[in-house]
Amino acid sequence: MKHNILVRDKSRNHTCHEDKSLMDGLNVYENLVPKGCHNGACGVCKIHILNGEYSKSKMNRRYISQEDEDKNIVLACKVFPKTDMEIEFLPKPKILSALEKKVYILGN
Repeated sequence: MKHNILVRDKSRNHTCHEDKSLMDGLNVYENLVPKGCHNGACGVCKIHILNGEYSKSKMNRRYISQEDEDKNIVLACKVFPKTDMEIEFLPKPKILSALEKKVYILGN
């Protein structure tokens, strides 16, 4: 079954099938979700779920604490929608943003 996913940051609705992770479902349309490893080992796809129900795979505690999970802060690659949802992307750590832009600081 497909569910509507409102991406607050982009003010757009997309659909995601419940057997696909939010990362896979939303990246079908455009590369909406920041991605890295696709299996929860890097923490790049961290999102905040504002509304909706979902199932999830085990989160990597290096990136998502139990407190985060309790606040619906999760990894998009580990979340599967069960209802329509509203999400927002969380800022990436500065080091990841710099690496993505291929900004390197060289030492002597």
